[in-house]
Amino acid sequence: MDGLLADTPALLRLRWLLQGLDGRWAAQPDVAGVLAPDFATRVTPDLLLDVTQTRAQRFAPIRVVGIDADGQTATARFRTRDNDLWVSHVEVESAPPHRITLTHTQRWVPDYLIPPLPADFTGTPMPAADGALLIVFSGVPGSGKSAVAERVGAALGIAVFAMDWLLGALTPFGIRHRHDLTDLGNELLTTLAYRELAAQRSAILDTTSEDPAARDRWTSLAAAAAATFIPVVCICTDEALHRQRVEHRTRAIPGWADAGEWANTRARLAAFPPWPGAVLIDTVRPLDECVAAVLTRIPRHAAAEHPDMADGNHFDAGEQPGGEALAGREGV
Repeated sequence: MDGLLADTPALLRLRWLLQGLDGRWAAQPDVAGVLAPDFATRVTPDLLLDVTQTRAQRFAPIRVVGIDADGQTATARFRTRDNDLWVSHVEVESAPPHRITLTHTQRWVPDYLIPPLPADFTGTPMPAADGALLIVFSGVPGSGKSAVAERVGAALGIAVFAMDWLLGALTPFGIRHRHDLTDLGNELLTTLAYRELAAQRSAILDTTSEDPAARDRWTSLAAAAAATFIPVVCICTDEALHRQRVEHRTRAIPGWADAGEWANTRARLAAFPPWPGAVLIDTVRPLDECVAAVLTRIPRHAAAEHPDMADGNHFDAGEQPGGEALAGREGV
């Protein structure tokens, strides 16, 4: 590489492998001299040569888009000439000549895995979760959605899955430096909601939900499971209170920040997409009133599945979760 990148033994072996996948090996490369004896009994030099050259015919030219190297291991992400994303990984001996002890090259999502969840669940076979709920609490940071979501979950006996907690747990693995952080969080939330509904249980999601595509996906998931879908948008109409929450909150989520930036929150609020049909909650009102306003939107048939709910905290069949807002001055 250049002087900015350490040429570790693993990285040098990885470069050699990538050159082969790019069709740049010599006519008779010394594959046998690169492989550790134990590994060569499982993957022979002739086999590695044949596989690499065959792939080079399909892949080249390749374009490396990311490298992760640490000690005796190195991994590269690369795109083929058809723009497919693949990964090559090598591990080497700790002592010279640092021969390869393990290597594999496979798709970013390996073919042998179960396919990921669909972008649209319409037509996806799922057990009927009659009486189950999928409630999504949304809103910009500091809008009070987490406080209301936690209390509603406690009132209904439903697990609350919060994006901040999920992503915070992944911070030690470099998650904060990904450009697709929100997409990853949405996928985690969708998977958890799918698992709960497939088991005929309810779920509550706590997230900003600024992506209309994610909202549509959760709507289709609830419909596929025959569950009641209740989107909730939390706002705070008292700007001073909202700013105080953003800049001074202390949630103590491992791996996540407590305070936020008010300028960022204001920009996100201005760009926040409307959610037609969502229950609108103004969290300047007392927390108990905000929680009660959500509980009144639970249909009778779903309320019957949640005995922890107080009698009367539901709406009749035929009604739809509306968009009326609660207004007031007291903070959550």
